[in-house]
Amino acid sequence: MPEKTRSIGPRVDVDTAFNDNEGAGIHWIESGFACRYKFLTDGRRQILCFLLPGDVLNLRHFISGRPQRPVASISALQLKAVSSKKLLAILERYPSLARVLWLSTLTEESIGQEWLVSMGLRTAIERMAHLLCELRVRLDAVGLVSDGGFDLPLTQGELAEALGLSAVHVNRTLQQLRREGHVAVQNGRVTILDFESMKQQALFSPAYLNLKQTVQAQAVVHT
Repeated sequence: MPEKTRSIGPRVDVDTAFNDNEGAGIHWIESGFACRYKFLTDGRRQILCFLLPGDVLNLRHFISGRPQRPVASISALQLKAVSSKKLLAILERYPSLARVLWLSTLTEESIGQEWLVSMGLRTAIERMAHLLCELRVRLDAVGLVSDGGFDLPLTQGELAEALGLSAVHVNRTLQQLRREGHVAVQNGRVTILDFESMKQQALFSPAYLNLKQTVQAQAVVHT
């Protein structure tokens, strides 16, 4: 399915990749981290979800023609694209693929709902632990976890924007997780030392990630 690759630098807005004159239908991440976000009028930003390798960025825009929440790169990105014309031809030939692709959007919405629960009910330590568990599971599903560790190119400020905490509170929370022996953080790499204990502390269950179906959807997109 892929037609072309685009390279995006770190910490830049990538929406222009969706609004060119080349008829690009959908883009998905081949490598790198991104986020979907919303700015308030006073300049404050809320990160709504993290987008990881295999995630489709603009499927809702392709379907409805209406803009989605903007996307920004966190690390350098490699994006794959397939044109609207080619994608429509593929979906006409294989209509069952529409359900597979739509699953990626449903999973993103499910993640957003779980983050809302974190904001409303989980303590700061539970929020941080839950997010790290989520990222570990999602990255493991695409082969980016080794020895319980994964690269995490996020600043404490970006973690704060995702968790609804101050940067200072994020720092204190990470230090607490370290002292308790749950995580090790070094040179942009996070290792969860006792995943089962961390899951219990975070009240984390991965069911909302639809892992089996999501991996199947990503495999189809890359075909």
